[in-house]
Amino acid sequence: MNALDPATIASLKALDDGDGFFAGMVQAFLENAQPTLERLRQARLNNDVAELERAAHKLRGAASAVGARALAACCERLEQAARQGGAPSAASEAASEIDAIEAEFQRVVAALDAELRI
Repeated sequence: MNALDPATIASLKALDDGDGFFAGMVQAFLENAQPTLERLRQARLNNDVAELERAAHKLRGAASAVGARALAACCERLEQAARQGGAPSAASEAASEIDAIEAEFQRVVAALDAELRI
């Protein structure tokens, strides 16, 4: 699976009429994603299920906007795990999903970088 949805990327690039729209979208995504990833890590360490859910939701929306479907899916799974916060496996599931989110985020960063160079 591609890190980015080609149709979404094509649509975003089509909106760029030379004003840097696409580059701006990528920059905004990257600038906001890093603090959100940190919020996820801290929420897990603090066992703050509500914050886990909020941060995962925020990152899911941002990932969807730039066509990062696999990243959005990872975030959605974490959201669902956080909603089930009382389940015995929630902590280990959250750790596993955060690891998956971070790995997929790195793939998305590389793919966005490549798209900016095209």
